[in-house]
Amino acid sequence: MNLYLGFDPGGEKQFGWSISSESDECLVVHKTGNANHAVGALEAVRQHISDSDDVIAVGIDAPLFWVANGGRAADKKVRDAIKLLGARSPSGTVQQINSLRGACLVQGAMIASLIAESFPEASINESHPKAFLFLLGLASSVVQPSNVTVEHFSNYIKPSGRTYSEHERDAILGCIASWLPARADKAWRNLAMEEESMIVPGAYEPNYWMPWELIT
Repeated sequence: MNLYLGFDPGGEKQFGWSISSESDECLVVHKTGNANHAVGALEAVRQHISDSDDVIAVGIDAPLFWVANGGRAADKKVRDAIKLLGARSPSGTVQQINSLRGACLVQGAMIASLIAESFPEASINESHPKAFLFLLGLASSVVQPSNVTVEHFSNYIKPSGRTYSEHERDAILGCIASWLPARADKAWRNLAMEEESMIVPGAYEPNYWMPWELIT
């Protein structure tokens, strides 16, 4: 079975994770949960993956690459885009990497490194769930990201029918963000490929795919 994983790095009991598979033109959510740290999240995921499964792609809600000369150009592009789409606080939605708390900044790079070691063939994608919702057209000046639930993702997933925490929701969005680019047209952009002087704090190749149809 082809699997897509999502992670939302946070603090204790706030490290969201999700496992989805592709079926009938959408994703099926199999398992979600909240862990304490990167190792705990990976261990939780591995309990639900068999040797016959293939992890195709992973979406992680954390900066997976840095730059040494200020802010990332990719983030500015996303902030400018979601401002046009009604985001009230673009700089709060996609923060500068030097303003992020440690759980997000460090644990994101940790889970990316662990994924690259455990599933070396998997594509690793940086996701920003709240910005992603604006760029998909699910959030707007009227509907803010905090009001968007998993039930609104029906064009992309088949949820399990249970209630999800915010961290699980964002991990599910990581699954979607890692799955859609391979099915997308030229309106999507891999912003990591446009970044200059990139510093990657681990042995992995980061992607930063975002839908751009509403901007072009």
